[in-house]
Amino acid sequence: MDGIAIEEQQGFTVEDTEIRELWSSAGLPFPSGPCKRQWFILTTTDNRHVGVIGVEPYGSAALLRSLVVSPEYRGKGLGSKLVWYALGQLQATNVQTVFLVTDTAEKFFREWNFAVVGREKVPAPMRTADEFSGACPHTATIMQLSLLHPLVRIRRAHLSDSPAIARIYNQGIADRVATFETAMRTSEERRQWLQARSNRYAVLVGETMDNHVVGWLSLNPFSTRQAYHAVADISIYVERNLRGQGIGKRLLRTGIEWAREHEFHKLVLTLFPENEAARHLYLQAGFRTVGILHEQAQLEGRWRNTELMEYLILQSGDGIKP
Repeated sequence: MDGIAIEEQQGFTVEDTEIRELWSSAGLPFPSGPCKRQWFILTTTDNRHVGVIGVEPYGSAALLRSLVVSPEYRGKGLGSKLVWYALGQLQATNVQTVFLVTDTAEKFFREWNFAVVGREKVPAPMRTADEFSGACPHTATIMQLSLLHPLVRIRRAHLSDSPAIARIYNQGIADRVATFETAMRTSEERRQWLQARSNRYAVLVGETMDNHVVGWLSLNPFSTRQAYHAVADISIYVERNLRGQGIGKRLLRTGIEWAREHEFHKLVLTLFPENEAARHLYLQAGFRTVGILHEQAQLEGRWRNTELMEYLILQSGDGIKP
């Protein structure tokens, strides 16, 4: 957002009334204890503080804390901007694991691959922090993120993502390992494709810190017949030079969560049996092979088989793990 910058500050005092008001607006207590925390503050051009997030290091681990954005600035992506910045700073200082405690924002932090963990996973020195000693409700959720993998946020696709979606799809078409499609897509064709979709059949994208889309997933109608309303076809494509880095895994896990939340009963897909990387991904997630469709279609003058796989959402537990 134009006119908003991020400043860094070491600790706060009782005179920081703007920050106190921000925390108060979100029902957060003013942090106590020693000021070894690093704070990142969203500041407007007229020097107003409109957002804040903190990090507290504990060796190779760190605690992410007290994310809040001023009410009049919410819904503009500024919370995400703060999270990106804080995680990037931690990764640059060789922090390997990040923890947080939240009572309301579990779904928001899942976009960055934070996963729910038990208190026993938290390093003992970190458990002395305010969040673990009464500042947060006992029922609050503890979450953990590994910074040993590329930082990728999974979110709903926007129309502005159409060029990136087309680019990545065209790589999959050209590589002849993921689809029988042979006609290259244009940005405009993908834009119309996105516009025509209902909310239930989501398109999700993986986005890096510099706003680069590196992969996408779509849930597609399996059939126009009402009887198949709870069955969706699933497709995943990842940028060619970033395959094998866990981005497809992240997209798939989030896609399964979306399908469960929107009351799909079953996901299906077909793939080339020789695409071992894709087979491994889906098998690891809990998909099972239903059968082989022999000589299903021709590609470059050769008949190709496809493998049919399915995932029964209500019978497959939590599926793929972080």
